[in-house]
Amino acid sequence: MPDLTPTISVVIPCFNYAPYVASAIESVLAQSYPNKQVVVVNDGSTDQSLEVISRYADRVQLLDQPNQGSMAAYNRGFAATRGELVLFLDADDLLAPDALARIAQAWSPECAKIQYDLRIIDGAGRDLGRRFCNFTPDYDAARVRRAFRRTGTYRWPVTVGNAYSRWFIEPLWPLAIEHGADGTLNTVAPVYGEVVTIAEPLGAYRIHGENRWASNSQAGLRLAERIQHRRREEEFMRRHAAARGVTVPEQSILDHELAFINYRFMAHKLGLAYPESAGDTTLSLLGQAGRALIEERLPLRQTLTHLLWFGTLAPAPRLAARSLIHLRFERAALRQTLERKLRSAWRRLPLRRRTAD
Repeated sequence: MPDLTPTISVVIPCFNYAPYVASAIESVLAQSYPNKQVVVVNDGSTDQSLEVISRYADRVQLLDQPNQGSMAAYNRGFAATRGELVLFLDADDLLAPDALARIAQAWSPECAKIQYDLRIIDGAGRDLGRRFCNFTPDYDAARVRRAFRRTGTYRWPVTVGNAYSRWFIEPLWPLAIEHGADGTLNTVAPVYGEVVTIAEPLGAYRIHGENRWASNSQAGLRLAERIQHRRREEEFMRRHAAARGVTVPEQSILDHELAFINYRFMAHKLGLAYPESAGDTTLSLLGQAGRALIEERLPLRQTLTHLLWFGTLAPAPRLAARSLIHLRFERAALRQTLERKLRSAWRRLPLRRRTAD
């Protein structure tokens, strides 16, 4: 009989995230689920991260190492885990209080991974009113299987939104990639087993301007790099599919993933070189975006938001496109700046007028 209360190991890699890492650790320690292991890897931080983490040394397994990069921290952290399920929590993100309990409830031994929605928060932890990936209850394991058979991909969240079965990821370890363990593991997961989705937010992804793929002013310059990296993740998945005799459609998964159609569209509008740039046109990318929206069956509000974005960006000349893309990546920071200015203006109003208002 399978263990209905699996141990869940949470690995928190940290490099110079002193302002956030305590919140990440506390979000795990506060879990209602008792069967957990917490491993924190300090990857040679030069700020106060190690000092902050050390305050929890009696409740977590602290691994301190010279700076070797994110994948070295992931690999060392995983090597120290013992749970049937493993979750990687970036040091600036959070888990909801019942996340591990909900994950354990949804898990079964044949399941390769559990995924769930995330709230998007800012640097101060305020909810920005957005979700990633906006899962609906009908996005179940059967739908993931159908999507993977048809397109070679499916919808998945970033690191904190995934919990992996040890039997699935242990043979892949250590991961010999530059960065982005979540992309590699999520892309290959359906090759190995079931992907179960919980259509509720069980974690929070923080946008604060220092995330590797964060919404900031440098993100546009990384588009070509991100597209190329996604190509390598696809190649990894195809090698494993071939080894396991799993059939995958020949067409690139980047023609079906809305996020990467958008990355290609933005790179195309900026005139950047990337693997598909020679064949991509505004019309062809709009067609792919429309097909992906039909395939995804996203909530109406999100679908309309995507349509508005693509429809606005498509006719924009390069200078205007650059401004639009900058605004898109900077919207969280711009919102915070506007809020600060409004608060400052309010404080400068005469007391009598504020009271009257």
